[in-house]
Amino acid sequence: MSPAGPWFAKTLLTGLLPIVCLAGLVWALHGPAAGWAAAALAFMLVVVVQTRRLAVLLAWLDSPGSAGFPDTGGAWGDVFLKLSRKLRHDARTLEAVEARLRSFRDAMDAVPDGLVILDASHRIQWHNRAAEAHLGIRLPRDTGAIIEQLVRTPGFADYLGSPDPTASFLLQSAALRTRVYALRVVPLGEQHKLLVSLDVTDARRVESMRSEFVANVSHELRTPLTVVSGFLEHFADEGTMSADQRLHFARLMSDQTARMLSLVDDLLTLSRLEAEDAPASEEDVDMADLLAQLLSEGQSLSEGRHRLAVSCRGPALRGDRKELHSAFGNLVSNAIRYTPAGGAIAIEWTLRDGNGMFSVRDSGVGIAAQHLPRLTERFYRVDRGRSRDTGGTGLGLAIVKHILLRHQATLAIESQVGEGSTFRAEFPAWRLKSEI
Repeated sequence: MSPAGPWFAKTLLTGLLPIVCLAGLVWALHGPAAGWAAAALAFMLVVVVQTRRLAVLLAWLDSPGSAGFPDTGGAWGDVFLKLSRKLRHDARTLEAVEARLRSFRDAMDAVPDGLVILDASHRIQWHNRAAEAHLGIRLPRDTGAIIEQLVRTPGFADYLGSPDPTASFLLQSAALRTRVYALRVVPLGEQHKLLVSLDVTDARRVESMRSEFVANVSHELRTPLTVVSGFLEHFADEGTMSADQRLHFARLMSDQTARMLSLVDDLLTLSRLEAEDAPASEEDVDMADLLAQLLSEGQSLSEGRHRLAVSCRGPALRGDRKELHSAFGNLVSNAIRYTPAGGAIAIEWTLRDGNGMFSVRDSGVGIAAQHLPRLTERFYRVDRGRSRDTGGTGLGLAIVKHILLRHQATLAIESQVGEGSTFRAEFPAWRLKSEI
């Protein structure tokens, strides 16, 4: 029996059977004409009732959630009950689908790569939040817009028409010229495409830094090697040089060799620091003893040409003594190298707002403001010629920065041309030894 069978039987019993019984009773009492008249009136009444119930059904279907389903009883009551259950089931199913769709959209918005769905005509159907930043797309404003009309970079339209799915296209952001994105088109079904944008700015910057680093190292090593190679050619011709000239050239080659060794040592130190996240060892460093050692080394490097002063008014510092000595020593040696004879250099360890503060203040030539943000970059020099004359490798402040990062410290630099510079390293309070 079909699903409608029971309902039809119930309708027949509850609707037609009473009419037949009523018509038969009137027929028996008043004759055939009265019986047919009674049957006609009963059928008209049934039609009116059914029409009214149909109107109630239509009104309820327009807003089924406004109230409970109408209780009409009989077969129509069963219809309302089943419709109500079906609508509730469909509503729950719809809510679950919408919840999954919201979860999917949230997940797609959390993806750092831009995602744009295009139809066969390259019209925008959907995109995630990252695509707004990468490509400048806004929905619903740009829904249905052809993406080539929004991304007007030369070659982009040709790339979208390329059949090679492994090819990529580099795009520079129109709003932020410093950002670079790699675009790739992936087939999505038969009629759609997925445009993926990946921010490759940092990767390209790292690649540029790597190339620049190799070029700088090559340049720094080439100069002393050229000098040593040239002198060796002169040494091969014994008859053209006196003993004094040989001694002079030997000293120059020794200086250049020492410079190369210093550069290699700094490179190895910097490589080791970058490869590790934390200090190699932790100990309570006696800052008074460390500052006394820095003073002695500074006086030896200065050879009496500067006035050096030390002040230690803070507790012991927890960290790697060798690394801290290297970082502080670089700051002191830089101050000596770039301070003219007769200048003053102050080395201080003190407390400030509960944190440990190591500072080196000099009365040297100073540094222009535009150079300050880049001082800790590898091989960055304010004056290349002066740096070489003072024996610097261009890596000292880069080493200082990495050592301080490993000790959760920060470096601040203040300087004015002609008035000197101050380098401050601030350490967190938890790295200071309690005086209790």
